[in-house]
Amino acid sequence: MRDPVAIVAAGVVTPIGQDLDAFWSSLLTGGAGITRIERFPVADLGVGLGGEIKKLPPAPRRAPECRASRLLLAAASELRSGGGALLARDPARLAVVVGTALGGVAEGERALAGAAGLRTLAGALYDSPARNLARGLGARGPVLTVSTACASGATALGVGAELVREGVADVVVAGGYDVLCRFVMKGFDVLRALTRDAIRPFDRRRSGTLLGEGAGLVLLAREQDAAAGPRLGRLLGHASGSDGSHIAAPDPNGRGLEYSMRAALAEAGVAPTAIDFVSAHGTATPLNDRVETNVLKRVLGRRAHEIPVNSIKGYMGHTMGAAAALEAIMCLLAARHGVIPPTFGLEDPDPECDLDYVPRTPRAARPRIMLSTSAGFGGCNASLVLEGV
Repeated sequence: MRDPVAIVAAGVVTPIGQDLDAFWSSLLTGGAGITRIERFPVADLGVGLGGEIKKLPPAPRRAPECRASRLLLAAASELRSGGGALLARDPARLAVVVGTALGGVAEGERALAGAAGLRTLAGALYDSPARNLARGLGARGPVLTVSTACASGATALGVGAELVREGVADVVVAGGYDVLCRFVMKGFDVLRALTRDAIRPFDRRRSGTLLGEGAGLVLLAREQDAAAGPRLGRLLGHASGSDGSHIAAPDPNGRGLEYSMRAALAEAGVAPTAIDFVSAHGTATPLNDRVETNVLKRVLGRRAHEIPVNSIKGYMGHTMGAAAALEAIMCLLAARHGVIPPTFGLEDPDPECDLDYVPRTPRAARPRIMLSTSAGFGGCNASLVLEGV
């Protein structure tokens, strides 16, 4: 069992809310963020829907034009209300770890299309948004960008926790982000991974996912440093595993996902019987949802049928590098408020997906120990074990 790491505060920017309160309210009331994309042409694409943020929060003075950086800086502004004292302690001991599937590719796309200049292209390097976030926070500790496809947000939280545990940093801002852009929409269109219908996780009629954009960040610190103030919870364990069976499709047996769940539980020192709630990856693709259901049954045993499991991708699309961070934050809010958001879009459960996927309405419950699972292209998988307060 590794030492737990305190999660002191969180900040989000999403298509369904640009702060924690709005995000949480939309998860409970069904405030869907899927709309027709307006920021770039979609008429020639098979699917033109997604979780687009129509208006960004106001930017700080001298903020970079880069949309990804703007999302991160907006999410970080909310960390100050819950963890301002920790953020201000020692800039040399403040680190930044963010996960992303795409980095600054949207800005590179603009520059190469002639819509922006070389300065924009230089700011589109893969680690530029992380460096812009560190600059905005005044952080002078390590600045890391990690990419494990759509598991990136979970990997970033795990790496951030390791920096705290190993004494590399006293405080870490960790999370994930990604933005919608035409390049990625076109790629998913060619792969035929996007639905022309609604996102329906674990539903008999599910036919694919839709993409979204957003950012989610948490403030990590040592237990003793966070003891005097408020907190959201604790990160007990993390693990990543790669099965690498296909560049896009999940391993049919879920080997990497199963490894990451079991290893995260082991690192946390938590038995499967202690899990009270699971935040599933739940992309609404036919294979992923079935594989994930089967893996949860193997890992949790009888407990898998006794606890609530949800997916929040139906609200705002698959936010790629931000998804796992947003889902971890959702878990902590569920523990704090005593309510589990429903799986938006689930109306006719698939008999092969036979767990308690919380359809239609919120569920009164106060989970304490939670498992959050994530998967991505290339066989990337990650799991987090979280404790609420």
